[in-house]
Amino acid sequence: MLSYVIRILVVVALLATGVLNGVCQSAAPRVVPPPKLIQALICEDIKDSIPAFPAVTFPISAGKVYCYTFFDQLSEDTVVYHQWFFRDKPSSRIRLPLKQPRWTTYSSIQLREADKGPWRVEISDTNGRVLKTLRFSVTD
Repeated sequence: MLSYVIRILVVVALLATGVLNGVCQSAAPRVVPPPKLIQALICEDIKDSIPAFPAVTFPISAGKVYCYTFFDQLSEDTVVYHQWFFRDKPSSRIRLPLKQPRWTTYSSIQLREADKGPWRVEISDTNGRVLKTLRFSVTD
């Protein structure tokens, strides 16, 4: 009986000093807040990490379009995804790293003649939460 009481006292002491906190918390799933998206847009070019010629309609002659994103107040390094859709069908999914405390990143697609029509990009975090959806069109 005495050894049982001593074990309980040791566990209580370890919990009180925080030694077992990591063990107790590791069983619970870690909830990470979504990264704070400050700016997201579709543009024709990126020059010196700055988006150039943002629009919602792009001529096929532009050759390429970019999805630019800017994040701030990042509490840890993480990743985001740019999921490109053409006519509501997935076209590409790009994994992009983010570094704290603030980070800009972008992805792009090469435009071909067959790419005329409606597009969208869903920007999501590691938990699959969609942070923003951007819509644009490619025309003649």
